Amino acid sequence: MAIRILKHTEIDFNKYDACILKAKNTRIYALSWYLNTVTNKDWEAIVLDNYKAVMPLPYSRIKRKFLKRLIAQPLYCQQLGIFSIDELDVETFHQFLHKFEDLKTYVYHFNAENTKYLTNDLEIKNNYELNLALPYEEVKKNYSKNLTRNIKKAIKNELIVGNDIGIDAFIEMKNKYKKHAIKNKQYLLMKKLIAKIIDKKMGAFYVVKKQTDILAIAFIIESEKRFIHLFSASTDLGKQFGAMAFLFDNIIQKNANQNLILDFEGSMIEGVAQFFKSFGAENKVYAIQNNTN
Repeated sequence: MAIRILKHTEIDFNKYDACILKAKNTRIYALSWYLNTVTNKDWEAIVLDNYKAVMPLPYSRIKRKFLKRLIAQPLYCQQLGIFSIDELDVETFHQFLHKFEDLKTYVYHFNAENTKYLTNDLEIKNNYELNLALPYEEVKKNYSKNLTRNIKKAIKNELIVGNDIGIDAFIEMKNKYKKHAIKNKQYLLMKKLIAKIIDKKMGAFYVVKKQTDILAIAFIIESEKRFIHLFSASTDLGKQFGAMAFLFDNIIQKNANQNLILDFEGSMIEGVAQFFKSFGAENKVYAIQNNTN
């Protein structure tokens, strides 16, 4: 058994991606094209034998570390970690981990399925997921009363869901109704990533309107049996009319009774977490290992 660290130029991307796609804990964030987009191709990988298991290592240069190159979780890349075609035994998993920890300086998000194997000091993050395997009427039984009221309010106000929206219109709304500061470079990467996902036919916009007024927009990744809520924005009127509740309910209606997961992507913010939980979503925590002191 050989576990090696490969530079970006040494990786066989076909074999690497095949391992990610065959893994039970597959995540789109770990695919080579996604990492190339969010890191500008500045990543390496730990590889077991002939790509039986892989662990991507994204790099960044940190100003407060005098531009030292270190492993750092990229923007818009919630979970990475170790991915394997066959489930790894604990010993092999920890050999991967030792190889990783020998790199000394890192802040890294492991995927939810890895978290049970981790023992060092960890920061635990929430991520809410809704299994869509049941028929819609069964899924809906787990909606909270408040969520059901908001969906009824949206229907009463004759809201509609469509897909006729572009990247620039979304960015404009995101900027206007953002809850926290977003840097220009973040918007540029957001646009670049959305364009790449659309080009790969692995994601789409959903827009909620009242007549011609846009009330809410969400960009959803549609990949590998998982719908991921990557970005969204809502107007004040959209919040008043329950537009985002209506949007997610529409996605659930269209995709229920299938072997799919609706991944809400977060959150540690109590109000947002309560909204995701109101759909009956389960908290599938993931862990962050931080050694940047």
